[in-house]
Amino acid sequence: MKDYLNRFLVQVVRLKPTNEAMIVHAFVQGMLPGPFSESLLRFYLKTFTEIRRRALAHIAANYRVTQKQGLVGPARPRAAARPPPMRVHEETTEKKAL
Repeated sequence: MKDYLNRFLVQVVRLKPTNEAMIVHAFVQGMLPGPFSESLLRFYLKTFTEIRRRALAHIAANYRVTQKQGLVGPARPRAAARPPPMRVHEETTEKKAL
């Protein structure tokens, strides 16, 4: 999302279009499907400044969520923490390590 916004802004500055509706339409049509593009279609924004403000807020929220997910996770996978349970009537061929 951040890369798309930056590339789009470079093109807008380079082309210097005068029609705000054309800029908004081009931005919305160029986006990949996802929650942000759906919200843009749901709440029609008329200026590119409004779209840019919402896009930056969306990018910041995604960054915070990603950072939070990285901090909350366990240090090691749960499956590696202990061996799988053995069945009661299952015979083992290996000797237990002391």
